[in-house]
Amino acid sequence: MKEISFLKEFLLSFSKKNKIIPSKFHYDLRGSKYFQKIAKTKEYYLTRVEKKILKKISKKINSIVGNNLTFVEFGSGSTDKIRILLSNQVKFYVPLDISLDFINQSSRKLLRSFPKLKILPTYCDYTKYIKLPTNISRSKIGFFLGSSIGNFYNKEEKKFLKNAKKTLGKNSFLLVGVDLIKNTQILKEAYNDKENFTARFNLNLINIMNKKIKTKLKVKDFKYIATFNKKKSSIENFIVSKKNQTFFINKKKFHLKKNEKIQTEISNKFTVSKFIKLAKSAGWYVKKHWKDAKRYYAVFLLEA
Repeated sequence: MKEISFLKEFLLSFSKKNKIIPSKFHYDLRGSKYFQKIAKTKEYYLTRVEKKILKKISKKINSIVGNNLTFVEFGSGSTDKIRILLSNQVKFYVPLDISLDFINQSSRKLLRSFPKLKILPTYCDYTKYIKLPTNISRSKIGFFLGSSIGNFYNKEEKKFLKNAKKTLGKNSFLLVGVDLIKNTQILKEAYNDKENFTARFNLNLINIMNKKIKTKLKVKDFKYIATFNKKKSSIENFIVSKKNQTFFINKKKFHLKKNEKIQTEISNKFTVSKFIKLAKSAGWYVKKHWKDAKRYYAVFLLEA
């Protein structure tokens, strides 16, 4: 993925009245490590619950999808969850991620545990159609975990699911983790951990902007907030300017007013029926789904 894509998206975002930074840009090396820490906090139930479901269904998944498999993970990150699902049936693993440093680091670590696995790390914008390496097996199953399906704005999740289907090809599968609607207080606490890792994760976008597009902004001039949008059933994360400030992107001047918000993430929550409807609208057949005992979370197996 070329840096010009980053520049274009930021120029587009800051030219609008309601400024939004796509959540995929969180994940440089530092951001990825912050997220690993978030996943271990008491408040952030999503990772723990999803891992429990994956451990429970791993054998079922492998029996359904067959032998000589290629695993393709969209937004692979640390590869912690894919380890739960790996078996001797899997010959190739293609992690797709926006962070080049982190994807290489995670791949090397995974290879030490699975030396016979052929790993083909691919640096890309995994939300778009990706031409996969040609030297992999035809039987493919994709993974989009962590309820990342809830991080899209303006109904872009449907476009992602269509692109993923095109990327994986005919007769493929896709396993998707989905956070379900639940008690509002549980949701609020999950995105406001007491150790402030979520705040640091979001504020790190200032560091990323400074590095990628030379904005020369300062982290100390922003604060983090998270709110629950009841109408949309979503958690909305923002970084807020503490003062009036001016910065440049590609020689174009931008202004931020005191208390002006930049949306850094959205975490849409689903009902089972709502996600099934979404998957079907993108051309997928919902083969099976599993929920945890508290019905906090669901994992869906889709078939092309």
